[in-house]
Amino acid sequence: MPDEFAATPIDLGHGVTGELREWNGELHGLAYTHPRPDTGAPCEGWVPTHAADYSWTIESRDPLTLSPSLLCRICGHHGFVRDGAWVPA
Repeated sequence: MPDEFAATPIDLGHGVTGELREWNGELHGLAYTHPRPDTGAPCEGWVPTHAADYSWTIESRDPLTLSPSLLCRICGHHGFVRDGAWVPA
């Protein structure tokens, strides 16, 4: 069986878009693009959902709900993904 990568794009609102990233049918995380709080320029973040030492929990896949909150280590953009929508912190 060949390795397969899949990404499911999601518009979360507030300028935030996400992609659930799967490898061979197993969910590994969420890549997300968001506006920087200081300039509004695009920035990107990643949260794993399949890491042994730390990961985020998918409480619901449809509509998407994650815990805990997402805090971009690059620009400080912070919020929650609840019921398929971005909720600013």
